[in-house]
Amino acid sequence: MKTIKFVLGILVVMVLSGCGGGLYPVQGTVSYENGAPVEEGIIVGEAVIESKTVMAQSNISKDGKFSWGMNKPGDGALPGTYKVIVLPRTLSEAEQSRGSMPAVDRKYSNYESSGITFEVKGQQNVFDVKVQKPVKSQN
Repeated sequence: MKTIKFVLGILVVMVLSGCGGGLYPVQGTVSYENGAPVEEGIIVGEAVIESKTVMAQSNISKDGKFSWGMNKPGDGALPGTYKVIVLPRTLSEAEQSRGSMPAVDRKYSNYESSGITFEVKGQQNVFDVKVQKPVKSQN
């Protein structure tokens, strides 16, 4: 009986201290500079926390909204500063042959060129991202 109380006591301390969790909600929208939502794709964040690289990600819904998760969709992210990329849906060969363009400019698919960072704090986090559409080349 003493062992059970001891284990329960440790579990209560762990929960109250945030051990085994520490993820905080990160929600927002991905939209174009004109305010229209990006209707599909994935938004990914990468950070180095305690010498380890961690990632949080979310699908982007039709209304541009997302909710980051690290272990499962929408479960949040660890506090830290994240480099961010926005990945459009991959176009099929048929779409490409018709001249379809990805939903966002290619520069947002690379952490160095995206220019987007976000600091997750130990609280509810709102992260709204503005991106540009790709420019059709003039051939």
